[in-house]
Amino acid sequence: MSAPILSILVVNWNTKDLLSNCLRSIYEDPDSVNWEVVVVDNDSDDGSLAMLERGFPQVVRVDSDENTGFVQGNYLALEKASGDYLLLLNTDTEVESGALGPLLEFMAGHPQAGAVGPKLLNRDGSLQLSCGISPSLATEFTNKMLLHNLFPFFKLGGWDHAEIREVGWVTGACLMMRREVVAQMGFLDPALFMFYEDLEWCLRIGRNGWKVFYYPSSRVLHLGGQSTRKNLSEMLVISQQSLYYLFEKHYGRIQLHALRLLTLVEMALRTMVWSLFFALIPSRRPEARQRLRAYLVIAANTLLRKSYWAPVQSCS
Repeated sequence: MSAPILSILVVNWNTKDLLSNCLRSIYEDPDSVNWEVVVVDNDSDDGSLAMLERGFPQVVRVDSDENTGFVQGNYLALEKASGDYLLLLNTDTEVESGALGPLLEFMAGHPQAGAVGPKLLNRDGSLQLSCGISPSLATEFTNKMLLHNLFPFFKLGGWDHAEIREVGWVTGACLMMRREVVAQMGFLDPALFMFYEDLEWCLRIGRNGWKVFYYPSSRVLHLGGQSTRKNLSEMLVISQQSLYYLFEKHYGRIQLHALRLLTLVEMALRTMVWSLFFALIPSRRPEARQRLRAYLVIAANTLLRKSYWAPVQSCS
């Protein structure tokens, strides 16, 4: 049997129903006979393994005895993958039939393309912003001063996303990579538990001559953050540390310290906003409680814990 042209890497942690829908959408595509699907289960306790055995015995399965995170989970999947192209795919996605073939054709026809991402859609069919320019202090200023809706240039919010475009990054929710690039540039940074690993990889390959593209004719439904919402407070703290890591690795200490100052202002602003939500909107109190706890931890860590805001040095 010839090697598959595409290996689809899926990391699961307690998202059984989402995983089932994701896999079903893959195998409904007639071209899936030429692909392999590698599923890494990060020690789920929701019946995911039984579901896989019963419903999808054809997947290549890797069972981890701990939650290794998204990045390390994908490394486990990569060890089993044999395709010329790799597709990172979240469990909370559903791939439209016929969506992946054109991505493969685009990569084959554009040898300078190191990665490509499709158009992502929300549950209601609306556009989900899933690509953008490379991060900088300017993009982080708009995000952290809560100005991103007025100036949405980081995620190209002023663009209609209707044509193929070279971009700085595409989201890892559905990210196709050329194996040649992984062999040359390495895979996702293992120092990142989760968050910004896709952006960091795109930034790294872009600085070494490879291009990243957005391909809107291929469409994928992305529900977004289903497992993250269960542990919102912890995820917010991890996300900020990952951003610090990215800035120290790619931009140096001066910009890292500037980012710390912006983050402290952001935590103060968000604490005021979500304190109002907590006081005035009872239905938002569970989320507000998690967010306010996270903002306090992020601010304290940013001020007092060098291992939090200088994670590159801590990991070296």
